[in-house]
Amino acid sequence: MTTAHVPNQTTSPDALPGEVKPILVLLAIVVFIAVVNGTMINVALPYVGREFQVGEGTYGWLVTAYALSFGIFNAINGRLSDNFGKKNIYMIGLATLGIGSLTVAASPTIDFAIAVRLIQGAGAAALPVLGTSIIKQVVPARQQGKAVGVILSTVGVAASIGPFLGGIIVQFLNWRFVFAATGLSLFALPLAHKLLPDSLNEKNHSPFDWPGAVLLGLGISTLLYSFELIQAMVEWWKLGLLFTVSFALLGGFLLRLKTATYPFISLETFTKPSYLASCAVAAATNAARFGSVVIAPIVLTEIKHEPPLMIGATLFPGALAIAFLSSKSGAWADKKGPRLPVSIGLLCLTAGSAIMALSGGSVWGMAAGLTLFGVGYALAQSPLVSTVNRTLPQKLAGTGVGVFMMIFFVGGAAGVAACVTISDMFPTDHALFFNLVPAETAPFAVALTLLGAISLLAQIPARMLPSKAA
Repeated sequence: MTTAHVPNQTTSPDALPGEVKPILVLLAIVVFIAVVNGTMINVALPYVGREFQVGEGTYGWLVTAYALSFGIFNAINGRLSDNFGKKNIYMIGLATLGIGSLTVAASPTIDFAIAVRLIQGAGAAALPVLGTSIIKQVVPARQQGKAVGVILSTVGVAASIGPFLGGIIVQFLNWRFVFAATGLSLFALPLAHKLLPDSLNEKNHSPFDWPGAVLLGLGISTLLYSFELIQAMVEWWKLGLLFTVSFALLGGFLLRLKTATYPFISLETFTKPSYLASCAVAAATNAARFGSVVIAPIVLTEIKHEPPLMIGATLFPGALAIAFLSSKSGAWADKKGPRLPVSIGLLCLTAGSAIMALSGGSVWGMAAGLTLFGVGYALAQSPLVSTVNRTLPQKLAGTGVGVFMMIFFVGGAAGVAACVTISDMFPTDHALFFNLVPAETAPFAVALTLLGAISLLAQIPARMLPSKAA
């Protein structure tokens, strides 16, 4: 079968090569389905619990199980692709996403559904990681930021309409159709087989470091589960034990990197300042973005008693900003270098935190702050991903991008956990900031201030990013 070939570097800088466009469309469609599925599911969860007669602590594991395996397998799928080929692992991930969704839709019990979601997350984690690696291999270097921006724009659009679509499906059909809809991703399999070039299956024949993979997987899963327990406000000694186990496992993983003949991740990956800076800034921006979109609905629902439609309207402009600005920020970074758009993006995140913290929970203040969060996130993420792509040589790309995505994911989980914990623990008996913030929203203002501080501190590693285009 004839497959698309990797374009040469003589393409006009003003447009993506013609043979690349179908591949980019394919990647965008797959990301769209995956993200819409993730946002639709949140709407369906209470109805799942109602049918199986279980509480939030049980049906919530449909999200938690998926999130845990997704976080772990970001790096593992990247490394597997180095050994078994990017195209092969990408198609396995695509099949796992589709078949897993159809299987959950037909689940006879909640326990069966949770088990399937655990497997589904492991496979689906290949899609964003390898989508980025595929862009590195098929798109000319000077246009990779623009290509990554197209994918991130798709993420913004999908995140915007996902809850709306989920509500329609649940209201007029059934929660099972929310999961079944993602089965549409299976139709992309023959397209992926045809469009993705066979050159993506070039393999690194060094042995796969299974002990390193196990240590990393267990360490990250324990860390992510600790964040879940922080939100549940369990006893501190249990959290301390889990964090100790997590850090011990991750310490063992680092020791393994130094002693193994063929380590899971080459130490060469961590010798590149731009890569380390991109990882640090990505973790900070994801912490700020995810923390903000969790805090805002809590304030608007529990404190201000706003209807669901108003909450959706408040979140929408920020998601729309991501949809429209991501490709532009990527193209900007392609021409001028990533440091400036990332630095401006971090300033927007800091400003958004301040506006939300001082708004007293007003709809307009929350909407303005969330819009700035969306702008900042869009300005930062495309340049960061394209910087990782440019920094790493081809032999390190699969695992390096996987580790980047894993750190990105852990940053988001940490941001959510920190915000929820602080808002639960902070007293509500006095106002803040010279009485600008009423007592009832003071705990959330403190959490948002923390997000602003994280974004501000991220300016330090951002200075390590290239100031000029490659």
